[in-house]
Amino acid sequence: MLLASCGNDVEFNDGSEEKSSVNSNCNNTALNPVYGRLEFPRLKGGTNNIVLIHNASFGVNYCVEWDTNLRPEGWDWSNDGGSLRSQRWSCYQMHPGNSSSRTDRKPRDTSREDFTEYPNDPNLPRDFHFTADPYWNTGYDHGHIFPSADRAYSYNAQANTQTFYMTNMQPQSNNFNAFIWAEMEKQVRTWNNNNFRDTLYIAKGGTIDKADHIIKTIGSGRNRIPVPKYFFMAVLCKNKDALNGGYKALGFWIQHQSNMSSDLKPYVVSIRELERFTGIDFFCNLPDNIESAVETLPKESIIRAWNLK
Repeated sequence: MLLASCGNDVEFNDGSEEKSSVNSNCNNTALNPVYGRLEFPRLKGGTNNIVLIHNASFGVNYCVEWDTNLRPEGWDWSNDGGSLRSQRWSCYQMHPGNSSSRTDRKPRDTSREDFTEYPNDPNLPRDFHFTADPYWNTGYDHGHIFPSADRAYSYNAQANTQTFYMTNMQPQSNNFNAFIWAEMEKQVRTWNNNNFRDTLYIAKGGTIDKADHIIKTIGSGRNRIPVPKYFFMAVLCKNKDALNGGYKALGFWIQHQSNMSSDLKPYVVSIRELERFTGIDFFCNLPDNIESAVETLPKESIIRAWNLK
């Protein structure tokens, strides 16, 4: 799919079109047509939430909702004079036009003047740039939310390099990041083949909006960020099946802790459940009838539809 803005027809990679229908919860595309892409969750809004749109040679590479002044529900500020900032999610598409089998990773560029191999995001206003790496000496990995390997075809080029921006990171323990989270990312890439999908629409992140969904904070002053207690993935597939307009959807919801399992089935949830856990409205730009149908399937039906073993 190229773009799906509310009230417009939808054009797919194969040139076919789908007529739009009623959509009561779509993003406001008058602000920016990109907000109507199917991978976009409903924007939180407010003056402190910025949408960062990263373009590459093929068009939109990925987007981030970044909170410049995070105020988690239930947070005790009585003895906390600091500030918090964080990404809420990264979202992107996978289709034949932006995918290949290469698995190279951008090397560290020691010639950079930036303070880290994970540089400040040039699309983020300079007033909100990090002045030091909050991950330094914390024991947490720079956890890619939009994975480098999902744009590995463009090794050391624009699309892959953009995945290393600090705004695409959330703190993850290595025994989570390198194991169960990596297994989930690998599974998504397994679905990214021409026999399974026309397009995959993906939104991912960690929980930041409630105090009891945050483990702790790292960094200090203007560089302080939360460590999510849970991580999530929402994946929508458009294919040529007639069921539900050719769409199916799946969620992953998992606690951020040591986990070396390769069995993903325990973490499968419906999109409706994922929305309840996170407070985020996923795939809000789908017509209401399709959104309701794909978001409410029972877990066992989702596992079968996505061929999870």
